[in-house]
Amino acid sequence: MNRDVKNQILIFLTLFIALYIDSYLFLSNLQTIKPTLVLLTLIYWNMALPDRVGITASLSFGIFVDLIEGSLLGLHGLLFVLITYICQRFFYQFRVSPLWQQSFILFFLFLLYKQVFALDFIDTNEDLTNLSDRLFIMNSFLYALFSALIWSPLLLILRYFRRRWVKHN
Repeated sequence: MNRDVKNQILIFLTLFIALYIDSYLFLSNLQTIKPTLVLLTLIYWNMALPDRVGITASLSFGIFVDLIEGSLLGLHGLLFVLITYICQRFFYQFRVSPLWQQSFILFFLFLLYKQVFALDFIDTNEDLTNLSDRLFIMNSFLYALFSALIWSPLLLILRYFRRRWVKHN
């Protein structure tokens, strides 16, 4: 098998594993504050191998998340693309930053990511959460905090996997 094809398969395998963990392995009461491992994995691969995983993969996996969660089709895809673009745009600055600084930056990105879900795009439900809902703001803060805290171990795990199995040309 060609080395490039094998590398792509291994990279997408990690993304599908993250999608599986996001979809099935968390309790329903933790759904609002659990980190989005698919997005964190996409950020890692964009940082590690920006030429292998890009905007198309982000859009595809965002649509997968939309289909699994039953959210507005394309919303996660659009947000995944925006965050992926930001990470690719500032690739050199982000990659050389210490882990604590990367986590700090991701905290704010994930806080903004979660705030988008307070917007009622289709104006169908007056009882949806909004930006003034204290519980939603607290859940958004916890979501961003847990995402930032899980970034370091996830980065180390994926880095080990990449160095062990994914060969770079």
